Amino acid sequence: MSVQEKNKSFYLKLFSVCAFAAAFVVSSTFYCLKHNNVRRIMYFPSYNTVKLCSEIRYFPRKCVQGAEAAFVDDLLLGPMTNRYSKLFPRGTKAEYCFDNTTDTLYVGLNDAALFESDILSVEQGIELLRLNIVKNFTYLNKIEVAIDGRSVCENGGSAHSFN
Repeated sequence: MSVQEKNKSFYLKLFSVCAFAAAFVVSSTFYCLKHNNVRRIMYFPSYNTVKLCSEIRYFPRKCVQGAEAAFVDDLLLGPMTNRYSKLFPRGTKAEYCFDNTTDTLYVGLNDAALFESDILSVEQGIELLRLNIVKNFTYLNKIEVAIDGRSVCENGGSAHSFN
């Protein structure tokens, strides 16, 4: 084996090791970035049918305002596609969102939530808000919603059924 063939073999091995190391670094970086987020599913009513449609969104594991508050804020912004409807009319914002370290979450919405949206009534919007929170935060069993500082009583049934 000549010196030139030995050098070629050495450089080929060196390139292989460097390529493997680079692939390991890139793979590890993507793994760390992906697992720094939490996957949440949001349910919105469809414009075309009476079915609920879902969107998957990713949230940071540690939010400054808390995981529940970040979720509610993002949920009130509405869907990312134009095929789904918002839960509440434009301008609805969460005035507060906190849990009392038990299984209850308190959510306060501003008075813009009192107006009817395109598809849903106020009661249906509150029902879907509760559904979204309970499905994504299974440790919460009770959701207390207030609109414009007044508590909203929970009705026994729903005026609109979703399949």
